[in-house]
Amino acid sequence: MFIKKMELSEGAILLNPITAKKMNMKKGGKAVLHLGIWQKEVKLILNKEIDHDVLKVPDNLFGFTIPEDIDFDWRTEGRDLYLGPVLGIVRGVRMANINKRSLKILLRWVRSYNQHKGLVIIFPLSEVQVDSTSVKGFCYHPGQAGTMWMEGDFPMPDAVFNRPIAGAGNKYHLLEQITGGRFFNSRGTGKWEFYQALLKNPDASSLVPHTEKFTHFEQLFTKLEEYQVIYVKKRFGARGYGIIQMKKTAHAIEVTRVIKGTQIKEFYKTEEECKDCLKKIVKKNRYIIQQGVPFENNRKQVDFRGYIQKDSSKVWQVRGIIGRLAKPGSVITNLRYTEKILPGEDALKEFHGYAQKEAETVLSNMNEACIRAAESLDMNIGHFGDVALDFIVDQKGDIYFLEANSNYGHESLGKINDHELRKRVFESPLEYAKALAGFGDRQEGG
Repeated sequence: MFIKKMELSEGAILLNPITAKKMNMKKGGKAVLHLGIWQKEVKLILNKEIDHDVLKVPDNLFGFTIPEDIDFDWRTEGRDLYLGPVLGIVRGVRMANINKRSLKILLRWVRSYNQHKGLVIIFPLSEVQVDSTSVKGFCYHPGQAGTMWMEGDFPMPDAVFNRPIAGAGNKYHLLEQITGGRFFNSRGTGKWEFYQALLKNPDASSLVPHTEKFTHFEQLFTKLEEYQVIYVKKRFGARGYGIIQMKKTAHAIEVTRVIKGTQIKEFYKTEEECKDCLKKIVKKNRYIIQQGVPFENNRKQVDFRGYIQKDSSKVWQVRGIIGRLAKPGSVITNLRYTEKILPGEDALKEFHGYAQKEAETVLSNMNEACIRAAESLDMNIGHFGDVALDFIVDQKGDIYFLEANSNYGHESLGKINDHELRKRVFESPLEYAKALAGFGDRQEGG
């Protein structure tokens, strides 16, 4: 359905009679037209000269931009006519955060546009205002000469995906209200919050290593004595920066600190020496202490990442799992510190030494655990639709989740050359947004 403007009496719309019949709309009847969250009562006029896939509207009906070559799906509910979907991606805090580079990056999420139709709009948080019905931003416009984006004023979207996390607070809450809860990935997942989310879910409480908020150094050394290996992590952090691994050895405390660009390993003979080093770094309420459950292959750490998403089904799906082997001496497996990346089943066989059937069984357990962990986020933190989950599989085959990333990178998917997985990971968020907007599978009218 294409929206075309023409000179018409205010509050009237024109449709071909055959299209109107398909919509169960009657000549001269009143309809409520919806586009994004914008809506207006209009009078229906039938005209055989109108193309079947065109809706004619008055020049001044909208207070925003609607490109005439954008193809919309439609659906009706009684006398309500919904055109869409109108989908949004929040990018940054203000318009200055949306530039050529960021728009080029965001193309990855809209390459499957032909499956979605409608408007896909990139806009900043600054556009979210009380009673907003429109936003300034950029709409995906594949017919635009020289670029795939058109700048303008557009209707406030039906459903919104947050990429990347741009902050928190009142604007996010307001956008959740405006969209009726159809705003997802609106929150980050701090490590303490993630631990608590799983702990509160009886089906997932066994899937996390013991974790405490850091309060004092006596507590830290008690946990080190208890577990022999612990991690001290910032509650909010990315790329492994700021992580501290502590190991109790026969004659010393081994401390490895991850500082941007490098890892520093130090040895302390006494707890007091160790405390003197760390007290300037580790602060109350900013760090957590976590039981170490590392698994090593040839003294190289191994962990896994699962890509978990919702799509038009609106339920969590495991898109894929990868295994990562760290470089020698590294206490983290972020891409810059990774020696090898393999698909999940291959990693279980090569890094853990599982036979085929054992690997298949553990992989099935990993898939189930990832779903339970993702469900825990929705239950206890907020509305999510796209996360990466990092976890360990120990020597017994038990699974322990370390953190969730709702603003994760995709470089690892390129390293394993799984182009189909990469494609699905980029497609799913807008599929889910479309379903939230009411235009999911078999809901479209045209």
